[in-house]
Amino acid sequence: MAVSSIGSSTQTSLTSSLTGATNLDKDDFLNLLVTQLKNQDPLDPMDNTEFVAQLSQFSSLEQLYNINSNLEDNAYVTQSMSNAVVSSLIGKELQGYSSTLNLDSTGKTDYMFNLAAQASTVVSIYSEDGDLVRTIDLGEQNAGVQKYEWDGKDNNGNAMGEGAYYFKVVATDASGNAVQADTMIKGKVTGLKFIDGLPVLMIGAAQVNLKDVIEVNEI
Repeated sequence: MAVSSIGSSTQTSLTSSLTGATNLDKDDFLNLLVTQLKNQDPLDPMDNTEFVAQLSQFSSLEQLYNINSNLEDNAYVTQSMSNAVVSSLIGKELQGYSSTLNLDSTGKTDYMFNLAAQASTVVSIYSEDGDLVRTIDLGEQNAGVQKYEWDGKDNNGNAMGEGAYYFKVVATDASGNAVQADTMIKGKVTGLKFIDGLPVLMIGAAQVNLKDVIEVNEI
């Protein structure tokens, strides 16, 4: 009596069902191997070389799975340690690159910028909603870090409320060419929050990304 070979068709069918919705994991691979052995043609069984090769593939898959699991565990531990270190910055004085300002109950706040070269400089301050609040022409400024105080008033002399504001600096040289001006702030770290999984340090309502921190000092 002729015995039909069902190993190949069964393997193909099983592989299709396993890979239709997701990638093969180690359990799927083992299930596939066992099913292949159960349904192989008894008149033409899998040779030892092929069987050993598939077992080797399964062993490699298992090792990769374990390595991946260990890496994920290490990532969680590293992230927890990183969060603990970042939390320790609360209460310290921070200086970093940021375009946000915190106007507190004093009604005034400092802003800073770093000029790549000597330039004529204009500072624009905006509300959290993006409305222009104040334009300050600082005139000619030297290269390097510059620090000024905003009195918390708009262009009409009205005192603005507490909260977050944004500022940008437009700098041009004598020929009218743009000069790089990196906005900065400095102040006491009052809190920490996570945006898209990344730590952001708070200076009142102002924000500084951890990667943009330049200097941290005890108060």
